[in-house]
Amino acid sequence: MPPFLTISEAACLLGAFPKTLRRWDAAGLFKPIFRTLEHHRRYDYHQIKAFAPTRSSVPESQSSTPVPARCAIIYGRVSSLLQKTRGDLERQLDELRQYCQQHNYHLVHSIQDVGSGLNDTRKGLHQLIKAVSSGACDAVIVAYPDRLARFGINVLKACFGEWGVTLRIVNPHPCKESKASTLIADITAILYSYMGKLYRLRRRSHPHKNRANS
Repeated sequence: MPPFLTISEAACLLGAFPKTLRRWDAAGLFKPIFRTLEHHRRYDYHQIKAFAPTRSSVPESQSSTPVPARCAIIYGRVSSLLQKTRGDLERQLDELRQYCQQHNYHLVHSIQDVGSGLNDTRKGLHQLIKAVSSGACDAVIVAYPDRLARFGINVLKACFGEWGVTLRIVNPHPCKESKASTLIADITAILYSYMGKLYRLRRRSHPHKNRANS
């Protein structure tokens, strides 16, 4: 047996998936002995042998090292700094934290954005996708569908599913709107987004005029 094992070798000995060991590492429940210069995890054989009975033969309620069945990342978004300043974003995240507690999710990360739901270059959104693809969680939890994305929510849900991650929406149907009302809201969101882009383009095209007006 080699002195140190890769994450794949350790997962094989524990009867788990490498992604599960990454979750345990993120949650501080079962960490590697060290990481290589390339940031690869390395495990000790005796460490694994000591942990295996705790995981496989001892009931979770009696285990000295409880392993969460589900780890979650929460994601919150507001459209403007004004909404963040008046506490809308923090209230949204508090609701998601409460959801995790009520549904027995171990919260491993909280990600947030301030920006339009039509903007697919959001820093937090890309951070979320990277975390999901690395196996950091079992579920992504958001308050409303449009908090994650105004459009394309089913595409993101399908992508998360390919990585074995479930998308949980706390309020999937926040209000009973007619199809016409939903369509109008979508069109309005698109118009606001393009109006903002047009305004920024005009400011860049006439920098001297903008300084004179200010």
